[in-house]
Amino acid sequence: MKSRVIKGIVAGIIVIAVGVGGYFAYNTFFAKKTVASAVQYYTVSARKMNLNVTVQGTGTAYAAVTKQVTANNTGTIKDLNVKVGDTVTAGQKLFVSDSDTLRKAVTTAQNNLAKQNLTLTSDESATKVDDNKVAMDKLNISDAQSQLNDAYTNLNNMTVKAPIGGIVTAVNASNGDSSQSGGSGSGSGSSSGSSSSSSSSSSSGGVLTIVDMSSIKIKLSVDELDIEKVKAGQTATLKFDAIKDKNYEGTVETVAAVGTTSNNVTSYDVVVGIKDPTGIKLGMNGNVTISVESKQDALVIPAEALVDNNGQKFVRVESTSTATSGQSNSNNSTSNSSKQSQETNTQNSNSNGNSTNGKNSNGGYGQRNSQGYGNGTRGMTTTASSGKLIAVKTGMETENYVEITDGVTEGEKVLVQLPQTTTTTTNNRSGQNSGFGGFGGNMGGFGGNAGGGQGYQRSNSGSSTGGKN
Repeated sequence: MKSRVIKGIVAGIIVIAVGVGGYFAYNTFFAKKTVASAVQYYTVSARKMNLNVTVQGTGTAYAAVTKQVTANNTGTIKDLNVKVGDTVTAGQKLFVSDSDTLRKAVTTAQNNLAKQNLTLTSDESATKVDDNKVAMDKLNISDAQSQLNDAYTNLNNMTVKAPIGGIVTAVNASNGDSSQSGGSGSGSGSSSGSSSSSSSSSSSGGVLTIVDMSSIKIKLSVDELDIEKVKAGQTATLKFDAIKDKNYEGTVETVAAVGTTSNNVTSYDVVVGIKDPTGIKLGMNGNVTISVESKQDALVIPAEALVDNNGQKFVRVESTSTATSGQSNSNNSTSNSSKQSQETNTQNSNSNGNSTNGKNSNGGYGQRNSQGYGNGTRGMTTTASSGKLIAVKTGMETENYVEITDGVTEGEKVLVQLPQTTTTTTNNRSGQNSGFGGFGGNMGGFGGNAGGGQGYQRSNSGSSTGGKN
């Protein structure tokens, strides 16, 4: 009985020993290991350039000056010879609202004036002149003359003239239609180029509509997060989808004080006047870029080079002890041991573990969707402690650049950290390294002789040219 217990204990110990040994053996020979690459930097020189902060939006073209032309009296439309699309000038005759009533009023006023003149003549030729009566006759003549003048004015106003110059965009009546004072004609007419008929209805839109095309503006909606940047008087650039290869200049005229909220998003209307709207048609959609802040010859560095530490701004510059790599082109190096290959993966390697530096490239650091920042800078720092931090003062900031007002001089090199990468390796029984040697020289990074360094390509980096194997 006792021997069985002893055997059971021994067996348990053996099982535990085998399990523990297997665990350590697996970790030693087969487990995957993740190794972080060394911190790397590329250098960029501070330089001067023009900075421009913008707010963008889309809008629709409309005319700020539009006139509805109506008749001045009730009558019959005659001499209407303009049509949709015609260009008219201010003061040009458009149509006549003919009225027999007004013609008769002129005749009546003329007769009344003549009568009053006869009365005055008679009273003045009497044997005994009544001065009071003569004075009254003269007042009556003056009133009759005023009535005649008014009748002539009304008769002349039957002819309707263009109040402004512009394009006729709607015609709501035809010759022979009746017209009403302050309204459109009733009958058949065309509106916006299409024909329509009406037997008795009239529109409050007037007999016709004239648009001053020189008053074309564009109205766009600006998000509440950007509206505080937009001010009247700021310049803008406009591009219309329907007009190819042409930009228009404009100026912000008004910024709405009250916003419109939709789906919990508030936006504000901004009206931009257009300097020369030639070619723009009403209703066209346009893209507007408003320049809200700009500066000429600002000393800048890439935004990625700025280090923010508890609200204080720093940049990293090269120190005298900084070691750089990448001074030779296309030099091959072989890992000295499996341990080196296992723990160091900052160089590019081929399938045999040989590492090949990227070829020399002069590609530059570039702004997104813009020209390159400049020629690539030789050298790449490969240790986490490279360089030193110096305090700087900043000015304008854009999406890609930061203005430096103090702490860095033009041409001084600053370090920009590349994103760190990790490499996973698996050990085999013989302890040989089968891990990846990093990415090869297919991409020369930011164009700076990055020999022996891990290739890196920045999205939308401008005129950067990668090295080749």
